[in-house]
Amino acid sequence: MSRAIALLTLFVVANAAWAQPREPLVVQVKASIAKGVSHLIKIRRGDGSWDATVDPADRTATTFAGGATALSVLALINSGPQDDATLEKGRKAAIASGLASLRRLDNPGTVYVRSLQTMAFAEALMAGEGAKGDRGRIETNAAWLIKARIFSDGEFVGWDYYLTNTTGANDASNTQYAMLGLWYARQAGVDVPREVWQKIHDFYRRRQAKDGFWTYSSSYAMKPEFFRPSVTMTVAGLCGLQIAGLELAGGREQWLPNGQARNCGVYADDDNVVRALNWIGKNFTVDAPGRVYYHLYGLERAGRLTGERFFGNHDWYREGCEFLVQRQDPDGSWRKSDQFDQWPHVNTALALLFLSKGRTPVLISKLAHGERKNRVDIVDSDWNNDRNDLRNLTGYLARGDVFGKKQVGWQIYDIRRSIEALLNKNATLSDAEESAMVADMLQSPILYLTGHGSLQGRFQDVELRLIKRYIENGGFIIAEACCGRREFDDGIKEWIKHPHLWPDASLTYLESTHPVWTCWNKITPGDPYKLMGLQVGCRTVMLYSPQDLSCYWESNRVDEGRSQVAFRLGENMVAYATGRTPPLPRLTAVHIAGAEKDATPPAKRGFFRVGQVRHSPDWQPAPKAMRNLMAHLHETLGLDVEQRTAAINFASQIRDARNKFLYMHGRGDIRLDKDKLEALRFNLQNGGLLFADACCGDDVFDKAFRKLVQELFPKEKLVQISTDPMSRDPLLYTEDSSGARVALSRSTIKCRTKASGPMEAMEPILEGIKIGGRWAVVYSKYDIGCALERNTSGDCRGYDNASALAIASAVVLYSARPTR
Repeated sequence: MSRAIALLTLFVVANAAWAQPREPLVVQVKASIAKGVSHLIKIRRGDGSWDATVDPADRTATTFAGGATALSVLALINSGPQDDATLEKGRKAAIASGLASLRRLDNPGTVYVRSLQTMAFAEALMAGEGAKGDRGRIETNAAWLIKARIFSDGEFVGWDYYLTNTTGANDASNTQYAMLGLWYARQAGVDVPREVWQKIHDFYRRRQAKDGFWTYSSSYAMKPEFFRPSVTMTVAGLCGLQIAGLELAGGREQWLPNGQARNCGVYADDDNVVRALNWIGKNFTVDAPGRVYYHLYGLERAGRLTGERFFGNHDWYREGCEFLVQRQDPDGSWRKSDQFDQWPHVNTALALLFLSKGRTPVLISKLAHGERKNRVDIVDSDWNNDRNDLRNLTGYLARGDVFGKKQVGWQIYDIRRSIEALLNKNATLSDAEESAMVADMLQSPILYLTGHGSLQGRFQDVELRLIKRYIENGGFIIAEACCGRREFDDGIKEWIKHPHLWPDASLTYLESTHPVWTCWNKITPGDPYKLMGLQVGCRTVMLYSPQDLSCYWESNRVDEGRSQVAFRLGENMVAYATGRTPPLPRLTAVHIAGAEKDATPPAKRGFFRVGQVRHSPDWQPAPKAMRNLMAHLHETLGLDVEQRTAAINFASQIRDARNKFLYMHGRGDIRLDKDKLEALRFNLQNGGLLFADACCGDDVFDKAFRKLVQELFPKEKLVQISTDPMSRDPLLYTEDSSGARVALSRSTIKCRTKASGPMEAMEPILEGIKIGGRWAVVYSKYDIGCALERNTSGDCRGYDNASALAIASAVVLYSARPTR
């Protein structure tokens, strides 16, 4: 224990960064974005544009004037607010001047520039950076792009570089960007006729090779390389299918009298999408020779549109980030690498678009289930009957205030594929590997489970174990019976009783008093939705709707009848599941403790041990709270600990000299007989410390604990532990190696003090009793134990995980000090 005491003054500053270690790559990506933004600001021309090139004689300086400016504006908008105030001011100014430059660009003559200019104006409008007249410019450009389409023998064959085309030549890259220009125009509210999207969709399906790839062109006979399979153009083809399919989705599903939807799970391009995904997976690369940055921007778009976390077994965003942060130059740019990557400012804009758009926090993961091969080939896609449900729900959330209008994303998560990506083979996972998998899953706070048929037999045992550990470490499940199908409803009620899940638990209907009905929108239970929930430990860990939600989310009719209720209920379910705490940026590491061993090793001399007092039937609603705390202290400070928490049942155990640190947590009344009370008093009067908190701020426990303390020490009262820097209470304050004071304070602590309220910065509220000049009782009326398990919800009054770790660590280290 001497090692821990020596480190005490260095590490008792418990803030979020200390309490929740982050993976280095996420920090590198953030820094890389800041450097790239700074570079674009510095190289901006006096007229507000970025149209200078390496070679001023190059045609990009004239023919494509405005293209680099539009790309730079797009990159700066998507790179988002910067922490550095000066850099953020420069970013805002650069966006404004870049848009002004684009507004002066009258009637650009190429498809690339028209498309990119449209995208920049539309993105600016959606980000609140636009100006009067931009919508009219978008409408003009959209009409120009529709007019620039090329037809051969009456059949649409794409776009080329210019408006006038008499040869019938087509170019897959111009086609991709023209389609993007029209899609951005649609998102800005400009009408694009349905027949345009139908022809685009038909074009991409028709042009796809049998093996699943696309080529650059079918009309440049002098350049045979344009006929070869291309990863870059296959990514573009997949995006084309997805975007056109989205625009054609309206009205695809039709409600039947039995409450089910006709065409649910039926997509005309399913086979095309499957072949494209499989080909990209087999031929995946982040370093596409000659056009690496252009390729990465398309790869990011394909990943977000499909929701795929993996292409094949490749985690596309992680691999792309690792590649880009290594290739960035010290000045913040990404310099020429090959024939087409010869403009550093263009490379930088494209790299920033990949890093920033792909970094969008993943709120919810759609859980794949069924036979592994069938999942990949979509022979069995019952887990994905509505492929746009989560896209539309997260888009709706981003427009609202649940997370303060912050962008949130979604993904498809296949546990079996993730295991293969981790091991690169089918094998049994070790505990460390399972822990790594669960940490990876926790980057997304919600798993989404849906289907028509029963779930029985659709998950392997290893998947079920990982799902349970995900929940035990703070994850959440939202489930719904697609089309209200009885087979799924019956199956999920049995599924949760699997031996690897919760065999003793049941889904039960939620009362009207459950906070999910009121935590954001006010929704009347049963009108038309009834929800069921699964209670495990501190909280409801699963919300399940036996009535359809996904088909209504798929319809995206956010203001119509039952569909509107479905979106509002979706907001509530997410708000309850997350406590309105936004998910962290993609790649942020989440630490979890390893699995607890079956047997407790014999105590070693000098090891720190926690004993949890069994005080009532509900004495341990957060069974892993102290284990997680001990693992954290061991890994961060090197404290020698016993990770298993000793259950203290008898008076003799309370008196045991090894049990000097006692913990109490729970709901409801506290029941300790006279012998246990006397033993507890003896323990605390002889150097012991009792640390206690009310589970989710439970009022009954709070009242019962105060009564217990009065019975223990009739002449003493719980007093608030002062956070005043002048008091320098040794529980909250210490000195670092330089002698400066450090503390648990408003700058490091967040707490929710009202059910369904926000987490707010505040001083820690702790009370205690001193015996012989030292704290013998430390109590929090706000929850700490559930937070140590990451098992809090929106109705839980208490600290967040980082704050709970900080406070509990400080109490443990205070108790570990030698008594003076």
